[in-house]
Amino acid sequence: MSSNIDFYKKAGSFFLGIILVLVTARFTVLKDSGDGSYQKTEVPSYQGQKSGKVIGWRDAGKYYGQNVTIEGKIVKTYNSGKACFLNFHPDYKRYFTAVIFRSAFDRFPECPENHCKNKKVRVTGTIKEYNGSPEIILNSPSQIKIIK
Repeated sequence: MSSNIDFYKKAGSFFLGIILVLVTARFTVLKDSGDGSYQKTEVPSYQGQKSGKVIGWRDAGKYYGQNVTIEGKIVKTYNSGKACFLNFHPDYKRYFTAVIFRSAFDRFPECPENHCKNKKVRVTGTIKEYNGSPEIILNSPSQIKIIK
């Protein structure tokens, strides 16, 4: 009888540990990026993490993995048909860029590269690193606001 009680105590502790991990963990899912590849997409915890920080685009590289709002002027744009790049510096290979993949084009105004060019904006999202430069992938128009 005592061995049954010990078994249930151990099993209960084990399952409680699993539940605790699942409740506090952030899950990662694979999402089609629209260019034939898949990218990891974080699904935030139920607590909802809104960005409260507004960061200048020059400092974006200091916030990898964090959900922030970046502010600056879009000085160069390019739409390859697979992705639309909104660049905050002419040297886009070294500085912050906001990216809209083809799979999200229909959610944005027609020709976002023209709509946003030479305008001061705020983009919100998780800063990722791509080829050594910081970027935010925009999946929704709510992630970008034009500032007057």
